Formats: sequence, structure tokens, C-alpha cells
Amino acid sequence: MKIDSSVFGVLNYEQFERFCDKLKLKPEEVKANFDGWRKLVLESEDRVFLFPRDPRGVEWLEIEMLAYEILNEEHNIPAPNLIKRVEDPAISYYEFAVASKLKGIAYSKIEQGIPVANVTKVLNNLAEVFALWHDIPLEQIPQKIKEREIFDPSKYEWEIKILDHKTMKKSILVSYNILEDFLSKQDPIIGKELLSEDTVFLWIECLEEIVNLNPVFLHSDIHEDQIIVASEEDMEITGILDWETARIGNPVWEFNFFEWGYGIWEWRKNFNEFRRMMWKTYLNKRNLSLNSSEGLNLFYALSEFLRSLEKPIAKNEDSAILSLLSLADATQKIREEKM
Repeated sequence: MKIDSSVFGVLNYEQFERFCDKLKLKPEEVKANFDGWRKLVLESEDRVFLFPRDPRGVEWLEIEMLAYEILNEEHNIPAPNLIKRVEDPAISYYEFAVASKLKGIAYSKIEQGIPVANVTKVLNNLAEVFALWHDIPLEQIPQKIKEREIFDPSKYEWEIKILDHKTMKKSILVSYNILEDFLSKQDPIIGKELLSEDTVFLWIECLEEIVNLNPVFLHSDIHEDQIIVASEEDMEITGILDWETARIGNPVWEFNFFEWGYGIWEWRKNFNEFRRMMWKTYLNKRNLSLNSSEGLNLFYALSEFLRSLEKPIAKNEDSAILSLLSLADATQKIREEKM
């Protein structure tokens, strides 16, 4: 068989020869994968080999390897198994990882055109697997991971303030003032559910439950490329990849659709339904009880509304109105819960 020349984009000829000899690989069976932002990947039939893309990627790969070591102790978590770390200057300037190759297909490969029932299945299964690693005791998490901050804090300033006891109430008030100003220029019917004296109180009470959730071990960058499913039919999740963004934080970060591509946003009108289902599944799986079931919807509907004022989300010019409808729906449900 002919060697795939793309492998020489990861290792030069001498390095690749040494690599195959050391890892007992047939050169013609190795393929390259350049999808990662911070790492380069070689693949064989049953293993993947993870290399830092450049010196900046060394820390990220170290976090990923630490995450796998923790996840591998919890045998029911669908994550790659870290087989070993390899230091060999004749192959790479940097330490690289050897991990198991998971069975299945990336959700991104089958996402386009699937029915809503299949989207619902994968999201519900996703909520279940979130609960698995969120239940890992924090004392088991290495200090390097505990010290990690969100990978792009400037992108999530509002969310960070909302999830902080010291800034949450002020951020809600500022958000409501922005909402009032926007609604003053719209059809009054749109704002009927939102422009009420008790709205801010309801929001604060609901979001306080979210803020009070105990921090957990997070993947923190879930999207369609990192979800491996068994098949398009059953949508069983057989793996979650790319743990280089692992950190500690509030559980709601895991349900963030902003890291996904445009595919999930084709279902924008279903987001409240999706999130209610996911949140119910997740809370039940972790035996958590909240007074309101709308905290997740409220958090992201507000976030989506504010973002859509800066620019349309997923190139949808109606994103602000769609976010308002989600926000009004969540607010109405919170009122109904109080009755």
C-alpha cells in the first residue's frame, strides 16, 4: 500500500520512520488529521497520536492528557483511553500522546438534514453524559486543571458576570434596561410578557439557583465535531473528544450552543424545548432539585438576545426576535411555576 503523504505534514520522513518503528505501525496504515486548532493528529486503525501544533499547544495537550487520566478512572465515561505519553526527540520536539480510537462517527458528519427526533436523541444523550463527568469529585482533579480559566473570557463577559454572586443582580438590571429600550421600538405585543414589574425579580430568583450550583469538572467546549455517535439511527454517544479546554466551572457552561457550528442553529425555534429536555435529564441524572426548571433557558435566552443586538447569530437577521420569543416563553413558564 502507498503511504499517505499527508503524514509528512506532521512528521518529516526520518521522524515518521522512527515513529512507525517505535509504535509498531505499518506506514501505509497511518493517516493525518489537521482539524485541531492546537494539535496535529495521526491515526491508525485503533489508535490516535496527538502532537502539539506548536509550542503554544504544549500546555493544551498537557491538560487534555490530564483530563483523560481522570476520565479513564471512571469507566462508564465515553472518552478516549490515554494509552501512554511518549517523549522521543527523534520523533517530536514535544511530548505526544497515544490514545485509543473510538468507534463511531462524528455527529457533524451526519448532522445536516437529520429529523428533529434524531437531534433530540443526541442532545438528550449528551445531557446524560455531561452528568457522568460532572459527578467526578473535585478533589480528584489535578491542580493544573483547577487553575484553568475559561479559554476566551472576553467572548463571555456577560455570562461570567451573571454566574458571579457579586455581579449577577447588577448585570440583570443592566440587561433589563437594554431590553426595555429595544422593546420600546417594537410592536407592544412582543414585550407584553416581559415588561412587567415582577420580571426582574423572577429572573434574579431563577438565576440565583443557577449561580448556587456547585462547580464541576467541565469539558467546556462541546460541539458537533467532538461528539462521536454509534450511528445515525440510535444516536448513542460513544465518545467525546478534545478535552484540552477542561476546567472547573458552573454546569450550565456545558450546554452552550455558541461553540457549535451553524447546524444546530437551524433548530433555533426548538431551543427552549431542547434545553428543557436536556436540563430535566441532567438534573434527574445528578439527583439535583431546583425550584424552577427554566434557569437554563433563561440564562441562554438572555445571552442570545444580547449577542443578537451586536450582530445576527448564525447569520439569521431574525435572531433578536427569536431570542425575545425564547425569553418571553421562559419568563412565562417561571410565572406559571410560581402560581
